Amino acid sequence: MKKYLVILILLAAACSEDTTYKRVSIVMGSAIEIQVRGVNEVTANKAITASFEEARRLDTLFSTYIDGNPMWKINNTIADEILIDREIFHVMRRCDELWKLTGGAFDPAVANLGLLYGFDNDEDNYRIPSEGEIQNALSNSGWKHITLREPNILVKPAGVKINFNSCIPGYAADRIANLLSNYGVKEYLINVGGEIFARGKDWKVGIQHPRNPNDFLAVIKVDGFGVATSGDYEKYIDSNGKRITHIFNPVTGKPAGHYESVTVIAPDAMTADALSTALFVMEIDEALNLINSLENTEAVFVDSSGTIRKSLNFDKYIAGE
Repeated sequence: MKKYLVILILLAAACSEDTTYKRVSIVMGSAIEIQVRGVNEVTANKAITASFEEARRLDTLFSTYIDGNPMWKINNTIADEILIDREIFHVMRRCDELWKLTGGAFDPAVANLGLLYGFDNDEDNYRIPSEGEIQNALSNSGWKHITLREPNILVKPAGVKINFNSCIPGYAADRIANLLSNYGVKEYLINVGGEIFARGKDWKVGIQHPRNPNDFLAVIKVDGFGVATSGDYEKYIDSNGKRITHIFNPVTGKPAGHYESVTVIAPDAMTADALSTALFVMEIDEALNLINSLENTEAVFVDSSGTIRKSLNFDKYIAGE
């Protein structure tokens, strides 16, 4: 399930004399933007260069489009039991936790559905499949088929395919944040295709309105948090005026249709990324009950009628003038 996020970064009016160093590059199939401040130019350049090297490493490791790489082998091997890369195993462990937390709404093992609709093909040849095709894809989909065993063993039926498009951009932001901290950078903003992690008191993030791209739902301040949005407006099929989104209900196999967008703030970007996908397929009451039960985690929803709903403490992140 590719997610294309919807967040625009704003810099607050300068509250510091520190220079902000910024670089943008295309990695992982989207623009990655890194901004740092509070360090000298030499340190900033070294840290940013290392960050993009890390992003390219993660792209090579987790991409499902590179023949022969670790994810290609996972999805194309005939064996039911596979010895996998340790880092991929670590990510799968976290995915397993998030799958359980969301009652299965977050499910990285529905790649067959994305392929069926054409969203997860390199060519992006979108189509609306038949009910029979959907049911056939569902029979070979779902994290319920996944078993993880130490040290690095993945057990799954050969036909079940996995991709991490709904969490790896966030994971990459978290990895880059850790790397920047190791370089001594204490203030930074990382944007991986729209999935954001920021540290430092003066960063502001504008959440774009899903139907009015020149307007904001809100401008928020985040320090030590990840921000991610799932929306129906970047990757979709227009079927007689109805948007067929790229985010699927893993139970029905049908595209989710409750919302125009869901934005999540969480302590790390991978969690925000995964939760924005999970909440997007839930009914609003279920989604609010989940998000309100989680510490330091908030969300704002725009439903299919344009109505805006917020979690209990979302407004505490709203930036002042």
